[in-house]
Amino acid sequence: MIKPDSKKTPAKKIKKATVRGKLVYHNVIEKLQQRIRQADWLPGDRLPSIAQLAKEMHVGAGSIREALRSLQSIGLIKIEHGSGVYVTGTRPATELSSHFENLGDGLLISLAETRRIMEPEIAFLAAERGTDQELIEIETLARKMEEEEKHGHDFAELDVLFHRKIAYAARNEILFQTMEGVSDLLLDSRRAILLDPNSLLRALRYHALISEALISRNPPQARLLMQGHMNSMLDEVLASEAQKQSKEKP
Repeated sequence: MIKPDSKKTPAKKIKKATVRGKLVYHNVIEKLQQRIRQADWLPGDRLPSIAQLAKEMHVGAGSIREALRSLQSIGLIKIEHGSGVYVTGTRPATELSSHFENLGDGLLISLAETRRIMEPEIAFLAAERGTDQELIEIETLARKMEEEEKHGHDFAELDVLFHRKIAYAARNEILFQTMEGVSDLLLDSRRAILLDPNSLLRALRYHALISEALISRNPPQARLLMQGHMNSMLDEVLASEAQKQSKEKP
């Protein structure tokens, strides 16, 4: 009788090791995505080195490399060999946004109306619940948008990050995930209306005032300012849609 080779690794151990590897890999992806969502890294920022990320997350460099390749495949980062890994600022399409895209005409108006209902209350909660660091980061985003505008750069992605950061600071998972689910639609909407210089300047002013109210821990003021911002934004979307329809008429 041939005796089994005791030196061979049992299949069960191999399977467990494989499962553990997959869990580590998915955990790394989730943590990196969360930090991008929270605007820890802004569009154009270079991520820490693979070695540094591996040390921070207590995982192997291989897990970090695999996670970065996956994030690049869905458009969240760009790997530039010899230079580093950079946040692109783009968001992968979600099932929620894909469903809404099927609505066709009136999509941006519906989105603007929904934001007018939700975001003032989100700002109220953020002023109450956000950490000091989160509110400072929101204020930093408002200032960075002003700098981008001074140099004639597009800041639509920073605009969306600003609102996502406020939603995260509100500490309401349903509201946050709803905002996350339509973030790519928000980007399309902002790019459509920020073509107007007056709309651009109004948005910057509202962002500055909202961030001040958040830093001051003034929930009613944050709500009021966000309501004004959303009303202005809805008016701009309605004007943009009306102009588009007039051009389409024979």
